[in-house]
Amino acid sequence: MVAKKLVIAFCAFSFLQTSFAGFDRFWLFSKNADTQVNETWGSLSDSEQSALIKRYQSLKEIPTEQSVSLQQRMDWFTQLPETEKQKMRETWQKMSSQERKDLAHRLQKATPNERSTIREEYVNKYLNVETSEH
Repeated sequence: MVAKKLVIAFCAFSFLQTSFAGFDRFWLFSKNADTQVNETWGSLSDSEQSALIKRYQSLKEIPTEQSVSLQQRMDWFTQLPETEKQKMRETWQKMSSQERKDLAHRLQKATPNERSTIREEYVNKYLNVETSEH
């Protein structure tokens, strides 16, 4: 009986050790993530470290005109009612990359009234396809 309980406890513990993504964090003998980062950083040469820093900074810094455009799009999206936001999210997920670029281009050139019409056009196109498939 004790052996049976011991086997069940061992199996449960083993399952917990391997059932999660990134199970290393549950392993008692695994290294700390900070230690791994420091070791990796320490293994890079000075030129590799500086190149990595420059790359990170270039990714962080968006040109001013793109930053303003992005802020305008974010402001426009946050002003939508929650139901409309959800519809736009679902529509966006169903669009191809090219269609997303086309939509962005059309919205950039459109007036505020035209934007709502364009948005409705895309929402109807993609969400009506979903309802007709069911």
